[in-house]
Formats: sequence, C-alpha cells, structure tokens
Amino acid sequence: MKQQIFIMIVSIFLVLGISFFIFNIQNSNFTGFAVYNDSNSDLKSNSNQIVNEKIITKQDALQAINDSEQIIKEMQEKNFSVVYMNDSLIEAKLVFEQARYAEILRDNNSTDKEKTDARNALRLVKWQDIDYADVLVYTNDIQSRKEIAYLLLDKISVEDNNLNNNAELKSVGLFSSSSAGISNETLNILIQAKLAFSEERYNDSENLLTEFNLALEKEKAQLSTLSGIKKGAMNFFQRYWIHIILLLIILGIVGYFTYKRYEKKLLINKIRKMKTEERVLNDLMKKTQTERFKENKISGLVYNIRMKKYEERLQEIKEELPVLEERLRYCQDNGA
Repeated sequence: MKQQIFIMIVSIFLVLGISFFIFNIQNSNFTGFAVYNDSNSDLKSNSNQIVNEKIITKQDALQAINDSEQIIKEMQEKNFSVVYMNDSLIEAKLVFEQARYAEILRDNNSTDKEKTDARNALRLVKWQDIDYADVLVYTNDIQSRKEIAYLLLDKISVEDNNLNNNAELKSVGLFSSSSAGISNETLNILIQAKLAFSEERYNDSENLLTEFNLALEKEKAQLSTLSGIKKGAMNFFQRYWIHIILLLIILGIVGYFTYKRYEKKLLINKIRKMKTEERVLNDLMKKTQTERFKENKISGLVYNIRMKKYEERLQEIKEELPVLEERLRYCQDNGA
C-alpha cells in the first residue's frame, strides 16, 4: 500500500514537472528546430525600416535602383568606367528581390503559394534581417562613387591645366628663356593617377594625386631657386659687365705669359733629359763594343741586338732634339 502511494506521489510530481517545462518552452518560443511561424510577432515586424529617421518602403528602394541606373547610363555616356557600379547595381537588385520575398513571409495576407515560393527563394538566406533599407547600401554607394569620380576628374583636369599654364615651370635656362618641363618621375605619378582613375581605383588615384602635388611643389621650389640664381646672375652681369670684361682680358694676358713660362721650363727639362740620354747611349755603345771585341764577354747576336737598339734610340734623339731647341729659341726670342 505504501509503495503504491509513493508511486502515485512521484507520478504527480513528474506530470507537474513536465507540464511546467512545456509551459516555459512555449512562452520563450524556443525549440530545437528552425520552424517558420507566421503568427510570430517578431517576424511580423514592418518590412519598412527607419534609415536616418525615414521609413524606407518598397517604392523608395525601387526608386533608388532606377536612379542608380540613370547614374550608370549618364556616366557611360561620358566615358566613365562603370564596372564597379554595375556590380553594385546587381547586388542592389538581388537584395531588393530578397527583401520582397521577406515581406511576403512577414505578411499574413500572403497566399500559401507565395510563401512557398518565397521560402524556396530564401532557403539559404537569413531573411529575417533583410529589408528594403539594405538596398540603399548599394544605391548610396553608387551615388557616392559618382560624386568621387567627378571630383577626381576635376582634380586631374586642374593638374593638367597647371602643367600647361604654370609660368614657374618655364624659362629656367640659366642664360636663355628655353622652356623646361617637370621630371619624368613626377609626370609618371600623374599618369599612374589617371590610369587608376580609368580602372575605378579611386582611392589609389586620389593618393597618387596627393603624391603628385607634393612632388610638383618640390620641383617648383627647386625651379624657383634656379630662377633666382639666373636672375641674380643676369643682374650681376648687367651691373658689372665692363669690370668683368677687363678682368677676363687681364686673366687672359696673365694666363698667356704663365703658359709660355711653363712651356719654356718644360722644353729646357726635356732637352736636358734628351742630351743626358744621348751621352748615356754613347757610353753604352762603347761599353758593348769593349765587351764584344776586347773582353769577348758577349756573343755576336747579343752585340748586334744591343747596338741596333741603341742606334735606333740615338737616331730618334737626333731627329727630335733640334726641333725642341728651335722651339726653345723661339720662346726666348719672344721674351718668355
């Protein structure tokens, strides 16, 4: 009897516990499976979201897509690259379709077929977080890209005009007014900026334009310094041209006589050296003859080789020495 009573009490507590557990699960909307609930109040939240305190409706999103298409068409007509914008437009249209299907799932008035089609279309998407405001993420990006593109185009045009019209980049020759452009390295930066712009790499293009401006300002400062030196030199020559000419004449006269004295000294040294060499060669020839005919120390072959070498060098000295002596007499006669 006691055992039956114990079993009844345990059964009552077990039933109460199971009931309490099921009751809490229902209130917390928690299950172990992903179940679609048309009546869930959270999923019935408006598909219209508030962006910057404005509700974005289906019509707003559709209008934004149409505006983006017009922007792309306009930029194509003006030869802008629109690859990135076309990709963004495709994404915007895809999100629009997802938001439309999500709206069907949230709407209790939608038919079963519409909901089935919507579930199939969104089976791989977390549609609960999708709304029409997401479309504007892409369309606003297209609008922003348009503004950046026109701004960069203006900047590039300004830099081109600066290169063509900047007077500081001209007349940098020291004694002439010949024009001179900037360096190839600096020009290449601008070319790279234009290339990045044509490829829709707007951040790179803007960074390169900033780099170009810095390089250009540096070269303008250098050219300005060179221009100042040129002007200073021109002013100096204009003020002291007579003194400069007189100084050049004096330096020319002094230089002429200095050169003549130096030339005379060189001739004297060279003549003295050649006469010494002539005496040495004569002594060597006598010594060679003694070694061959008196002492018989060398063979006939060695004797002939030595004598030929000495005679050839003596002949060169005899031909060159009179010329040098004549030049020396000329220098002495002219007072050098």
